[in-house]
Amino acid sequence: MNPHCARCGKIVYATEKVNCLDKFWHKGCFHCEVCRMTLNMNNYKGYEKKPYCNSHYPKQSFTIVADTPENLRLRQQSELQSQVR
Repeated sequence: MNPHCARCGKIVYATEKVNCLDKFWHKGCFHCEVCRMTLNMNNYKGYEKKPYCNSHYPKQSFTIVADTPENLRLRQQSELQSQVR
């Protein structure tokens, strides 16, 4: 039995099948989520089981350190010390 395409949901036959990111795709349906550039096995990047081109691959960003009581105390202390002349 032939699988269904992860993008369009239609049946994917062996001649047009791309098996990537634990899913099956038509060659034409395997494109970047943002710019829709057609991808292949050599130029895609996967993020959360979705294909992206190199330009639109989601960048991992660092989270902000929470304002814990200790961090607030340290910030106040350094502000006071910077005001001393």
